[in-house]
Amino acid sequence: MSLSLILTQLLIQPLFAASFVTPVQDGDRLVLKGLDAQVQLISVPGSNALKVSGVDEASGEGAYIISKKDNIIEVRMQEYDGKRSWMNILPKASSQMRKIEISGYAIPTEVQLRGGSVIAQKWGKDLKVSLTQGRVSSTGGAGTLQAYVQKGDVRVDEHTGNVDSDVYAGNTSLKNVQGDINATLFTGPLLVEKNRGAVTLSSQMGPVKVTQGSGSLNFENGKGTFTVQGFQGRIDGQSQDGSLSVTMAMDSEVDIKAKAGKITVQAPAGSGSSVNLFTVDGEIFVPNELKVNKLSSEKSVRGRLRGEGQRGSIFVRSQEGTIIVK
Repeated sequence: MSLSLILTQLLIQPLFAASFVTPVQDGDRLVLKGLDAQVQLISVPGSNALKVSGVDEASGEGAYIISKKDNIIEVRMQEYDGKRSWMNILPKASSQMRKIEISGYAIPTEVQLRGGSVIAQKWGKDLKVSLTQGRVSSTGGAGTLQAYVQKGDVRVDEHTGNVDSDVYAGNTSLKNVQGDINATLFTGPLLVEKNRGAVTLSSQMGPVKVTQGSGSLNFENGKGTFTVQGFQGRIDGQSQDGSLSVTMAMDSEVDIKAKAGKITVQAPAGSGSSVNLFTVDGEIFVPNELKVNKLSSEKSVRGRLRGEGQRGSIFVRSQEGTIIVK
């Protein structure tokens, strides 16, 4: 059977060598699997097809071939035959990285690679990316975005929809997300900026910074620094040894439990926030209008900051850490 006949049966039309176009519709899905590659996903308004560039016309070891069955469009790298072939290609794979561009009508997409990068521009459908090492970047997207990277970076900006990010070591930046965020990072910086929705964060080695968002914030912090600035809404968190700094917005609620590490909470001027603090072995520093109650086994504070009405609350529990409220 000729290649052109096969492509016709698959509803995939070749434009020129290593570039194909396939009509798509709602309900179709795209799956890309390979070793190391640089993948670009570009949404084209008004299009009813996908153009896939950087794939191969003929199959062979290491070739990226495209096929369509039912509602699944698959771009897959042909595996190498035998252990010796794999041992020869693995050290060279990153230097021979394939460049694949997918543009047109956005459909739900899943990408699985050992290494490389996945860059999405205005991709308006669900996207799931799994990388052993590399970079995931999405700008102006929509739908549910899932990014799982063992070592590398995840960057998301101007996204409408939920974001789920899991990075072991690297850099995570999530900005202007209109939806819920669930981000986990073992070591490396994590930034969440100008989000609107529920945020759940877990970091072991930090640093973490959350700024100018609204909704709710729930976090678990290990040994890194954790900073919250101007977040509008409820803030719940637990920390081990890392230091915490919270600059409250008006009407925000803070509820923090920590083992050790300094905890600093800055309330808005005139907020009248209620204050409930407790530590076993640490120290407590508060404004003059509040009094620290000292017993042999604990220190505590209960009261309100200056202000005409109560517009916020501060609840902190610490085993060993110093608590500072300003």
